[in-house]
Order: sequence, then structure tokens, then C-alpha cells
Amino acid sequence: MDGQTLIATNREVRRHEGGQACIAAHHTAHQHEDGQAVAHGDDALAQELLSACSDAVSARLDEGARDVSLSGGVDSAVLCMLAARLAPGQVRAWSMDVHFADETERRNARTVARLAGVEHVDVPIPDAVLPELFEQAVLATESPLLNARAIASFAFYAEARRHGASVMLSGAGADEVLMGNPGALAAAMARIEEDRRLVQTVLRASVDNLRMGNPRASAPGAASVAEDRRLVRTSVDKSQMSSLRAAPPGGVEEHRRPRTDDESQKDSPHVFSPPPARAEEDGRHTRTRRRGAVDNLGTAPWSVTETSASEEVRYAAWVLRELVLPPELRGARAHGITVHTPYLDTRCADVALALPESSLRREGVGKWLFRHAVRGLVPDEVRLARKTPRYGHTALSSPVRARWLELYREWLSPAHMEPLGVILPGAPLSLLERYIRLEPEAPEASVVDRLLMRLCSLAMLHAHAVRLRPCPES
Repeated sequence: MDGQTLIATNREVRRHEGGQACIAAHHTAHQHEDGQAVAHGDDALAQELLSACSDAVSARLDEGARDVSLSGGVDSAVLCMLAARLAPGQVRAWSMDVHFADETERRNARTVARLAGVEHVDVPIPDAVLPELFEQAVLATESPLLNARAIASFAFYAEARRHGASVMLSGAGADEVLMGNPGALAAAMARIEEDRRLVQTVLRASVDNLRMGNPRASAPGAASVAEDRRLVRTSVDKSQMSSLRAAPPGGVEEHRRPRTDDESQKDSPHVFSPPPARAEEDGRHTRTRRRGAVDNLGTAPWSVTETSASEEVRYAAWVLRELVLPPELRGARAHGITVHTPYLDTRCADVALALPESSLRREGVGKWLFRHAVRGLVPDEVRLARKTPRYGHTALSSPVRARWLELYREWLSPAHMEPLGVILPGAPLSLLERYIRLEPEAPEASVVDRLLMRLCSLAMLHAHAVRLRPCPES
């Protein structure tokens, strides 16, 4: 942090400038906010955090950023207000008008833009556009998509670029480094297990190794066509929906389908990597827990890399790297827009990740210290708004449902599934037929839709790859 070091424990915080400690926090309750006690130490931490955020925004403005993605949540609202103060009269705010966006947040976005005194551009994303852009978005992001949020972002950035935007600030990553969704870590394992149970119904027996001791797993090529057909009948037609209903719905929010990929951030020395452990409390990481085996490695997906950090921090890194940042930022880059993420800038992230959990989560409310830090900067209705699920789009809930289902049928056909080599050719269409009979609000709908969209994405990527001319050098 340019000569500043933050050392955070459960009882004190010291900031060193030139080797001299200038702040010692004292945890004496002195006021209440939203029904919760606020301590003097919280004020010192909050001041540090807001200063770090401001530094990160200032650095990006110095590099030419003049546009801000403004969803209406507290993260983007803070970026907009800070940018407007640091570059008065030069900032534009951009919002996305799509049917699954939260109406309260859209109203809050308009309020924030007005208070900040910035031009507000509301980009309409027609429902009919999303299925037609599905294939383009998959190819641009070079990864399977699991919901329409990434497609809407792809369309959003195209329109922003058409109107002159080139460098944009995004609030991506704030939830991950500031614990904005405390229940996500615990719920993530249920969602992953739920997804994997469903995946097993469409995988060939010879490649299904997602479960330890799985009797279906065998040597590659050992499964016969007859066995594949039997599995289509039994796994898809009988067990699939019952296993879904037995699993609690996952809690990882769809909209994080991680919002910076490494390539888009190579030009910056200040990026999110690799995360330190969250500050210890009472001599141990309060969020570090052992989970049951969920795959053939016996670990959570985020537990197989750096183990010196807490499980919570490693989980956050996994969400950003695998779910949020690639589709968001590669989609923007495809249209010539560079997206900067100030909350993942090390100026801000190093401070945020060093904060004790007790300052971030209180009584189940996430991002507590951040909300306290930005009092007076953003309206209270934005600052204190509770986290709500967003972007729960499925083909069943879409106003253009018929077109989505038509697209699914085309890409889930045996002609597209067979070349993948790992999918039971008839299973995806069998799954689709059961999916169509679900109610749009059924808990299973989002689970099945995630898999169907992934399968379509894989078919699109494969079809594109086989159409390319071979590289002479390879």
C-alpha cells in the first residue's frame, strides 16, 4: 500500500507510516447503528478501509477511467460517489435494465447518480436479445456459462462501448473480500453437491469420477452402448429429481458469475493475488472448517491450492477466479472495454482481507464495517440494504421462454452431445423434457438450468473449435 502496512488482530489495529505507529484502536462502545454497537476501534478500521477504497479509485481515475458500472448496490454506489468527488463533472454511471435486475436497486442507482451529479446511462437489454447472444457470449468468454447474467453483461458492454465507454470501474469482488454474503461459504458445499448429483445423470459411466467410491467409475472405454442407454433410462428418468429435492438449495448468488481474468489485469501491478489469511481471532481462524468429501479428491474445490489462508479466503478466491471474473471481464474485453475492479486492487484488498471477521459480519449481516465506513457518502437506504438474491433467471422464467427452450433443444441434441465424448447422448434431452414440466419457481429449476446452460456452452465451444483450421505450428 505504498509504504503503509496494516496489521489487524481481534483487539487492535495499527497503521505504520515510515515505521511510526499512528493509530491504536480502542474497542469502547460509543454509539449504535442499525441496532448494533459501534466501537471506537470500528471507527478507526472504517477510516482505514474507506481511505484504501478511495486510493484504489483515485489510481484508476488517474489511468483514465471515467465510467462506472452502477447496479444500485452499496458497492457500485460507493465507487460512483468516490469517482464523482475525485473527478467532478467527468464521470458517467451505467446501469443495466434487464427483466431480472432488482427493481429496488435500479431505483437506488438513479438516486445515487442524481446525488453524485453524474450523467446516468440506463442501458435496456431486451429479453429477446439474450438467447440470440448466448453463443457469442460463450465464445467471447471462452468458458461455459451457467446463467443469463453473463449474457446480459456481454450485451451491456457492447452498448456502453457504442456510446464511447472504454475504461469502466466495477464493484466486482467486494462481496468476496468484504464478506458481503456470510452464508455463501456454508451453502456453497450444498450447491456443489447438488450440481454434481445432477451432472452424474448425464455423464458416461466411464468418465464419472465425481463421487468417491462410485461403483459406476471404470476404465475409459469400458462402458458399452447398452449400459449408456440403461443409465439414460434409470438415472435420468427415475433418480434425478428425487435427488435434487433431497438437497437443500445452494446459496451462492448467481450474479457473481465472477464479475478479472489474469489477461485483462496484466497491465496493472495492483491485482488480487494470492489472498492472505483473514485476521485470526482468539488464536484461530473462526471460519476454517472441515467439510465432508465432495469429489474424488475428498476436498472442496477451493481447498486444493494455497492452504496457508483460511477456507473463507480461499473460497473467495475460487469464486472470483472460476465463477465471476472470467465471463464478466472477458465479455467486456471482447467489445474493447477494460474493466477495473478497485475492490480487488491490492490497495483495497490487502486492507479488507486483513480485517477480523468480527468487524465484517454482525448478527448475520455481511459487509458491516464497510457499510459503517460509507455513512454520509451514500444514502442510508443503499448503505444499509440487506443482501437479496439476484439474477435468478432461468429459461422457464424468461419472457421469451419458447425461444430459450428451442435453443436448448438444438444444442442438447445427440448430434452436439456425442462429439463431446463424455455425455450420454440422449440424457440431456431427457433432462430437458423433465425440466420443461417444472414450475418456474420450483427449487429444482435453477439447478437444472445451470447444467443445461453449461452443456449448451460446451457444445458451442466444441463446435467452434472443430470449425477452426488447424495451426500449422502445432
